[in-house]
Amino acid sequence: MFARIALLALAVSSTSALNVPSQSAMRPALRLPTKPADATPNVLALRGGGVDADLLCKVMAAVYGGFGIFLATIPDVAFGKNSPVSYWTTFGEAGEWFARGFGIVAVSLFTSPFWAGMPTDVLAKVALPMNILFLPLFFQAAMVLPTAKDSTNAVLPFNLWFTQIPLAASILALNIMALM
Repeated sequence: MFARIALLALAVSSTSALNVPSQSAMRPALRLPTKPADATPNVLALRGGGVDADLLCKVMAAVYGGFGIFLATIPDVAFGKNSPVSYWTTFGEAGEWFARGFGIVAVSLFTSPFWAGMPTDVLAKVALPMNILFLPLFFQAAMVLPTAKDSTNAVLPFNLWFTQIPLAASILALNIMALM
């Protein structure tokens, strides 16, 4: 045991001799990468009312990242039929598995500008097809799917999927404006 600790201490002390940049020399972890200075300016920003990719990515990180955390950690408690914020009348092990998988993807992707250096203008382009397709999927859940449209065990007196439609439409509008 002592030998392992000594080897670990030796390994840590020997890395200081390497040319490893200090923490202060590294890029701040939570800074959003922005467009290059020589990029063509956003037309809406010229009028003073534009939406930039940084704002879009913050909104998507808050909304989709927030839902992603719940989906990845406690999908049945957060969104199952016995939940006060129920989105489904039936939520089995397959739904839980896919909810966890999508939650991990959502958190990883939509928070990537904050921890992985993903440029926000690139994420805005990547998110456009997703935001276009999320809107009809939310409509389908609110109006068509029997296991979602009849959800009654919710805090609000109506199907919670109806709240997702204007939210998805707003995010899609921000996404389009950020790419103009």
